[in-house]
Amino acid sequence: MVLVAVALLIQLQDTLTHSTARPDLVHRNGRIPPSVTAIPAPAPARIDGRLDEPWWHTAVPATDFRRDVPADGNPASEGSEIRVAYDRNALYIGARLYHRDITAISRRLSRRDSFSVFNDVFFVMIDSYHDHRTAFVFGVTPAGEQRDMLTTSDGGNRDASWDPVWETKSLIDSLGWTAEMRIPFSQLRFPARAEQTWGIQFRRDIRAAGEAVDWSWTPRTESGQASKWGHLFGLRNIPAPRRLEVLPYSVSQARFIEGANRRSPFDDGSVQSLTGGLDLKYGLTSDLTLDATINPDFGQVEADPSVVNLTAFETFFEERRPFFVEGAGILDFGVRDQGVNFYYSRRIGRQPSLSATGAAEFVDQPTATSILGAGKLSGRTRSGWSIGAIGAITGRETARLANASGAPLADRPLEPLAGYGVFRLRRDFRSGGSGIGLLATTVGRDLGDSSFRALRSSAVVGGVDFFHRFGHNGFEIRGGIGGSLIRGDTAAINQAQLSSTRYFQRPDQAKVRYDPTRRSLAGLGGELNVGKIGGQWLYSFGTTFVSPGLELNDAGFQTQADRISFSGRVNRRWIKPSAYFRSFDLSWNTFQALNFEGINIRRNFEMSANGEFLGFGGFRLNLGRNPASFDDRATRGGPLIKRPSEWGVSGNVRTDGRRTVSGSLGMGYEWDEAGRWSARIGPDITIRSRGALSISFNPGYTRSHEAAFYVGQSPDPAAAATFGNRYLFAELDQNTLSLTTRVNLLLSPKLSVQLYAQPFVATGDYRGFQHLNAPRSFGFTRYGSGASTIGYNPADSTYTVDADGPGAALPIVVSEPDFRVRSLRSNLVVRWEYRPGSTIFLVWNQNRAFRATDPRFRALSDLSDIWNDNQQNVFLIKANYYFSL
Repeated sequence: MVLVAVALLIQLQDTLTHSTARPDLVHRNGRIPPSVTAIPAPAPARIDGRLDEPWWHTAVPATDFRRDVPADGNPASEGSEIRVAYDRNALYIGARLYHRDITAISRRLSRRDSFSVFNDVFFVMIDSYHDHRTAFVFGVTPAGEQRDMLTTSDGGNRDASWDPVWETKSLIDSLGWTAEMRIPFSQLRFPARAEQTWGIQFRRDIRAAGEAVDWSWTPRTESGQASKWGHLFGLRNIPAPRRLEVLPYSVSQARFIEGANRRSPFDDGSVQSLTGGLDLKYGLTSDLTLDATINPDFGQVEADPSVVNLTAFETFFEERRPFFVEGAGILDFGVRDQGVNFYYSRRIGRQPSLSATGAAEFVDQPTATSILGAGKLSGRTRSGWSIGAIGAITGRETARLANASGAPLADRPLEPLAGYGVFRLRRDFRSGGSGIGLLATTVGRDLGDSSFRALRSSAVVGGVDFFHRFGHNGFEIRGGIGGSLIRGDTAAINQAQLSSTRYFQRPDQAKVRYDPTRRSLAGLGGELNVGKIGGQWLYSFGTTFVSPGLELNDAGFQTQADRISFSGRVNRRWIKPSAYFRSFDLSWNTFQALNFEGINIRRNFEMSANGEFLGFGGFRLNLGRNPASFDDRATRGGPLIKRPSEWGVSGNVRTDGRRTVSGSLGMGYEWDEAGRWSARIGPDITIRSRGALSISFNPGYTRSHEAAFYVGQSPDPAAAATFGNRYLFAELDQNTLSLTTRVNLLLSPKLSVQLYAQPFVATGDYRGFQHLNAPRSFGFTRYGSGASTIGYNPADSTYTVDADGPGAALPIVVSEPDFRVRSLRSNLVVRWEYRPGSTIFLVWNQNRAFRATDPRFRALSDLSDIWNDNQQNVFLIKANYYFSL
């Protein structure tokens, strides 16, 4: 409620101080952009693609498109006429798109928002805020496929998950093709004025010619998008839409697990459920929207890809849940070079913090924390304020336990009741040429139960960022700084100090020390970058820092702290076609990272070339060199270790994406002076029929050898050189094979069948156990040579290693680290939009998994054996119904 009140106060201030303000109609580069005038429609248009309403012909069309690519600025090879009309409820777009050879017009059907598919497309892009930063994008293909997207930061952030409810129809005729759109005003955001002036752009992709053409053309060497568009005039007395949209849903689910223990009182392998919930969208004002969700469902979301993570760091997965993805661009805030995100939405509803695995014979524990409810406020006011806020409450989670006879035991708490808050406020100036913003996140947990002693009671993060463009929009300086404060019991703060993010216990560091009495931890992080963003020569220089105490992982994502880095980049691009290339660019990059003691953690030099041939194929080549440095994470809380000099080469070649069969081949090879190497290859083949079927096949294979990979550590008073600990390493040979397949069958623009399947196999063979001899070195003593010994006990699958045999050094016992894993993750989704905004999903999800300690890589055998592994099948039906008031 506080966030809503703040938003309404800002809106009231806008109304009082800007009610008669007229936006600047001249671009910052001095150009007067083209304009088009919308005419009133005396009656609602029939959206059939025919443009046969008489009043369409009274509108003056937008014409004179010019090429963006190739031959920047040349006239388009085909003519276009775009007309605009409106009534009290919607904006209408009528497009006549000429084509001299109608047999060359693409008729491919693909699923909604398939921006990567090369089709003929017509786009209208609307900057209804007229802030030169934000745009609502609507597109249609000749086959009727819809594409829509929300962009912010003058095209810098794109959100294709935004799915507004609008209508479109296209037809192919003897002159080319036509498109007709009806875009309800309720799907747009604009200030309350008697007369509107909006930014607008029309764009057309002409597949046969390989062209992208714009109505409001500016040179590609100039940066920005919405800041360079034309103007839409003529919109008068548009009533504020009643923007209340309701989307109730119901889900019926059945789960069947092969190999489940039939004696389990919780899950005998067959579980059915019926749930429901509600999503709501309400327009607080003409340009501020409140979204709310009760018991959100994410059942049809595609599974995360399989990975084998042998590092100490968390794997970052993309957010796929619609409620959190839509409009997420405004919440972006992070130190990009260090992989630090101040907000990471997957923390909300994540897997419970604690686990009850092994606590009893039978354990039933949730795989995710339930979201009791969540709300989101987003929008932008006329004076340039962008607002984004999320509030969510997640429930208390427990595990149910039972003994061997099935008798219930006391529940085990896993996750406390928690509240999450995210608030983002940004203000733009100079027609979007400058801006400043702030971000704040809070997490609070109810830790009344002693079981939650190791969890933080609260976490607060705040930061400010800015950007400023100058030199006719050709240069930019941007930066930001933020801080964090976490509080909790000593057990919780100790865990933060000892985590892989910072390793305060590292024995050879001087700047920070592990303090077991701490009840709070604070830190800072920030960045500053300046560069040339327009022209044929581009360059940038920047610095970032992340202090040792910065901790963002309650509501954000962070894998490293204690870092200071410096980077530089120079890029030369050629955008006009030459004798061999449609476009070509070269770039040079350098990077230097230090920790707060000034120790060289990483240094990198890289050169890359990227080109597109006249035949629409292309290539990319990267060459890299990392001189020797030190690693303060490899010993996982131990001393520094030397990182040998490294080299790398990678690249890909790709064919013409317009063809029925297209593909690419990516390869890479890395090696260092100590004997480590890694080779990978990944072809990608796509088959698209002229109609409704597309198939993509993306196998990937990686083989690598590590000369020294961390295995474990153990106290040993005889290891004086390494501070009384033995740091155990081994050679590691890995193989990873994945076969990702996607099939899309479009029976109509509203009815689709989608298949995703990923068989996955990985092996790891550890051998040559050895311990680190001294800090800041890459020297090791190998067990089994000299006085050292190594033994294997097959009864419990453990190794025992001793540095000097029966002597002063203590033996170390480690479990068998070798592994062979295989899995299959798949989704089959039938999606039918039976009316605008209302959808029925039929979903079949199947997972299979297997793990063993046999490290032999048997690619074909393992892929075949996947079908013999136990499977988990989930079948669900989800139906929702959209209505607006």
